[in-house]
Amino acid sequence: MNKHWFYFFCWSLISFHQLAHSRQMEDGFHFQLPLKPKIWQENTPNTIEEILQKNREGLFLNLPDVGIAQKGKSYWFKLDFSDYLDLLAASDSIYIYPGNLDVSQLFFQSDGKVDSLNITRLIPNDLRRATLHSLEYVKVDSRDFFDGHFLLIRAEFHRASPDLDVRTIRFSDSRSHGVFSKFISESSFKSQVLAFFFLGIAAVLMIFNLILFFNMREKQYIYYGAFLLFQLIYYSQISPYLATSFGYNTLYFYFWLTTVSQLLINLSYLLFIRHFLEFPRLMPGFDRIVLGIAGLLILLVLVNSGLIFLKPYSLLQAYLMDFQRYFMAAFAFFGVGYLFFYYPNRLKYFVISATLIFTTGALMTMFLLDLDYMVGGSSIESIIFALGLSYKIKVISQEKRKVENEAFQTKLGALRAQINPHFIFNSLSSIQHLISSGQKEAALSYLSKFSKFVRQVLENSIDVHVTLDKEIELLKVYLDLESLRFDHAFSYKIETPAHFDLSFFEVPMLIVQPFVENAIKHGLMAKLEGERKLTVRFVEEPNHIRCEIEDNGIGRKAAAALKKADYRPSRGMALTEERLRLINREKKETQIQIDDLPVGTRITIKFPKP
Repeated sequence: MNKHWFYFFCWSLISFHQLAHSRQMEDGFHFQLPLKPKIWQENTPNTIEEILQKNREGLFLNLPDVGIAQKGKSYWFKLDFSDYLDLLAASDSIYIYPGNLDVSQLFFQSDGKVDSLNITRLIPNDLRRATLHSLEYVKVDSRDFFDGHFLLIRAEFHRASPDLDVRTIRFSDSRSHGVFSKFISESSFKSQVLAFFFLGIAAVLMIFNLILFFNMREKQYIYYGAFLLFQLIYYSQISPYLATSFGYNTLYFYFWLTTVSQLLINLSYLLFIRHFLEFPRLMPGFDRIVLGIAGLLILLVLVNSGLIFLKPYSLLQAYLMDFQRYFMAAFAFFGVGYLFFYYPNRLKYFVISATLIFTTGALMTMFLLDLDYMVGGSSIESIIFALGLSYKIKVISQEKRKVENEAFQTKLGALRAQINPHFIFNSLSSIQHLISSGQKEAALSYLSKFSKFVRQVLENSIDVHVTLDKEIELLKVYLDLESLRFDHAFSYKIETPAHFDLSFFEVPMLIVQPFVENAIKHGLMAKLEGERKLTVRFVEEPNHIRCEIEDNGIGRKAAAALKKADYRPSRGMALTEERLRLINREKKETQIQIDDLPVGTRITIKFPKP
């Protein structure tokens, strides 16, 4: 619903502007009419009286083209209203919109004497400003024109270098200005929509980067947030609302802020790229160059701040700003080429594409004097870097999971390495018992099976996991060893489901054996009479392989009552439970379940499927 209202609001503004434009043409309104001034470049200073005299002598007739404005030079603009004499006669005053003329003064005559209005923006001046867009103007009484039809402006350019051959000065009569200055123009509306579009992108990304910084403590997010903020400050010139938020009412401060923000945009961008691409680790030589340029930009911030404080329209300050623009543009293209050929991973493509788009927009703004190009380039660049940061977070997450998995496998191997000596010790103890009791044939049979068991363990020692058929084969050898050790005092069987491919699934090696050992030792062998049975059952489930170890022994309560005071918990059981905890570290459900049966005990173990 809110989105529909926004669309309706935008449509209404555009439609109203078109309606207003039609009304202007139909009802005789004259708002912001273009006037082509006659421009003369002076080489030596002239007073207004001298210029008026030269005008009478034909100074402004047949003037050559002046081309691009030269910084520090003075230019005289003659605004000739000879074609609008009827308009001057019908209106009590004319509103002049001088635009950005840097250091400039508007001359007219009042009561027969030469008078002037200061239209230099950064010192106390006579400019007024419209409410809805960046429209600055001065009001001149229609009776105060020189010879009844022209005005003069003396201007110097220190920051901008416009093409004066295409420069126009706009004006309105008092009636038209009173009506239309209250409305936003089509061009200003488009620029402000673009500015607020960037504001939306920048606000979301700044909050996003701030959250990432507090969670990950990486400087790249702070630097990119600063980059967005300084862009927003610089682009606030487009919109009166944004400009007022950043101190436009204190114009001297606002001029300093928007000037140094250009330098801070480049500085924060460099530092962001440095951390984003990890120059200190991957390209230490190039990193030193980046740090050197960052130091130069900090120096320029300090020098420019001092110059603005001493003299706002200092030529040196203007030349320094032009130097950093050309230098940073050249370095951007050099850096793009260098990264393309020498940077080792894919993150470079985000930086290369974003830098080319941003730099192109900045250069178009510098040469065409339209900030919309830079704002548009920054908007696209911000989207690209948002994707780049997302991609980097994804890569870091994948690398982290890989390292964690390697550490996990190492720990599993270490735990299994602790289990293997446990089995070997128990088996050698059994062989020793058989030999010492004179059971030579049983000892030889046991030794044969034991050697087979050790060989299988060694063959699979490289892998942390083994296929289920190999695990069952090892389990059978172990059960044969225990059966021989206890003189076939118990029977066992291993059940697997029909049509179940045992070689397809993997389980940690020797993961079931400690539970089988515990069932034999504490459940079956403590049973004094009756048949002793052990069943190991494997069942396939949708997400798990379930192993059930069931015995008909004396049960847990009776076994606990028989334990001696110096009883030590099974080391093999503890290690196996730790291995299962690691395997199922991301699972919340219990993976080991022990149930007391009417006769005996059942242990259920679940292994996650790969």
